[in-house]
Amino acid sequence: MTISTPAEPVALDAALLARARAAGVDVVATCDAALARAIEEAALATQRAESAAAIAEWNDWAGSPPGG
Repeated sequence: MTISTPAEPVALDAALLARARAAGVDVVATCDAALARAIEEAALATQRAESAAAIAEWNDWAGSPPGG
């Protein structure tokens, strides 16, 4: 099954969608929440990577041995 939005169509597993609907799951709200969480996680991953790079740069500049 494909749900169309103005931006682009999104394919969902038809059986999974049917099970969710049968269970009373608000599919749109669940998808929105999952996307919001994924965006948040991506932002946090970017922050962690930037922090790790800054620490590595600082350790390199300060002459600290790697890993310690």
